[in-house]
Amino acid sequence: MTIVLKPDRDALATLAALLGAALALLAAPGLLAPARAAAPFRRFARSVWPGRVLAAVAVAWSLLWVAAMPLGSLLDPLLPYLQFLLPVSVAAICVFLPELLSCRAAGALLVLLPAPLLSAAQWHPSPWRLLVVAVAYAMAVSGMFFVAKPWLLRDAIAWTTASPRRFRAVSAAFALVALALFACAATVYPLPSPPAP
Repeated sequence: MTIVLKPDRDALATLAALLGAALALLAAPGLLAPARAAAPFRRFARSVWPGRVLAAVAVAWSLLWVAAMPLGSLLDPLLPYLQFLLPVSVAAICVFLPELLSCRAAGALLVLLPAPLLSAAQWHPSPWRLLVVAVAYAMAVSGMFFVAKPWLLRDAIAWTTASPRRFRAVSAAFALVALALFACAATVYPLPSPPAP
């Protein structure tokens, strides 16, 4: 199985649909039951196991990127040792950065997720590709802040869930972006098939 870290423009429709699905899942609790969903959202910041799982995914994804990069003659001999670096890295993160680990790990994923989105959107002919570009940059910038200052995500969740009305309004904004991504994925992002020879 080949892992494609930098998909081409043919993948934009699929990636936009997946991103829309993720945003819709994130928005659904706040739209359907904001009063009941507020407490689990608030607990996320200090949850231990979600942080460990997200940190493991982020470290594994980072190591895939490092393994795929040409590092030069000085660092290329170290590539076989990356398989040992993954469990050590995850364990070190969980031991030495336990405070707000879920927020920090979520920020790391927000930094990593835009790379395939931007790669797929880069040469797509539709001007609507800029929707994916805008969402990707919003994710990357917010992710950088959440990695460096994880309490910002904790405070953002606390502010969003402070009242059911506010939680529903923020969730509706996420749902609108998800609907726009679904619409583009279904209409303007699919490319015509090349003519048969």
